Amino acid sequence: MHVPSPNRERSHLVANGRWMDRRIETAIEIMREGLHRNLPVRDLASEVHLSRWHFIRLFKTETSFSPKQYVLNLKMEHAEQLLNESFLSVKEIAASLGFEDRSQFSREFKKFRGCAPTEIRARRGTSRVD
Repeated sequence: MHVPSPNRERSHLVANGRWMDRRIETAIEIMREGLHRNLPVRDLASEVHLSRWHFIRLFKTETSFSPKQYVLNLKMEHAEQLLNESFLSVKEIAASLGFEDRSQFSREFKKFRGCAPTEIRARRGTSRVD
């Protein structure tokens, strides 16, 4: 059953039972659609008609992450999915997510998942890493 929003600026419930601000939802949608590029926070803030400072503050309040960390988490989740479900090389996955080089991507992935992208591939039985 859909519960109507008590506030025009909020559209769906988040984990703690509060309504998420629509501007943050919009920013998250933009992030999801733009995983292949590195969209500056000031551009995201501008898209939802907030100052950079207010956007960062509101985003962190709503998600518990900074916008930068949130988009990095989205990229790493998508990378893991690609590693498990595609035959793209690690280098191709890194490039598709806007990373300048494979080593930068591998470092970030290891911080996120605790293992190298090649280890995910090895578990799956494919080892294309070029």
